Amino acid sequence: MRRDVAEQTQLAIWKIEESSHWFRSQLMLDDRENVLIDSIRHPQRKLHWLSSRLLIRTLLGNPATFIHLESDERGKPVVHNFPVTISISHSFELSALLMSEKNNVGVDIEKIDPKIERIRNKFLHEEELNSISEGHRLEQLYVYWCAKEAMYKWYGRRQLEFRENLFLNPFHYTSQGTISGIIRKDEFEKELSISFEELGNYMMAYTLAK
Repeated sequence: MRRDVAEQTQLAIWKIEESSHWFRSQLMLDDRENVLIDSIRHPQRKLHWLSSRLLIRTLLGNPATFIHLESDERGKPVVHNFPVTISISHSFELSALLMSEKNNVGVDIEKIDPKIERIRNKFLHEEELNSISEGHRLEQLYVYWCAKEAMYKWYGRRQLEFRENLFLNPFHYTSQGTISGIIRKDEFEKELSISFEELGNYMMAYTLAK
């Protein structure tokens, strides 16, 4: 799946069905990246890494050049030789990428699992918990989780607590929609619009803003 979600901003999702050998054959990697890939022992983590790099190359139009991608000091992935900002997320067989030439971005995708109930009090404050409807309880929990992850990635500076610094307004659940939220951290405050979408047994959320 690939779509424009705003001006000069694209979202893409890859369903991983290929082998790591196939992904490597499609990429232009340097020695550092090859060493890094070889050091990843978990097969799924290796496929996540490779598929996200191929998504970047695809959205950049498959340039005939090396794409210099490294994480900054806060762990945020940065493309150093193209004028874009990116956010990456993986969950089981899916990889997601949000890329923009105009905005800072954040994306998260998660496979829906009832186990999220165990940690709901760790990432939701009381008003958010009370707003969840029993009819779509699990889906709403994942919208809240994915939206807060997307906000966290948009912020890009870590040191945010999901309960204490990320706030989402109550919403009525549909399989696709938009909610609003606020990041508050010390003197910093930013209101964001977060889009979410149920994709089979996955939930995805993303945000973009200057």
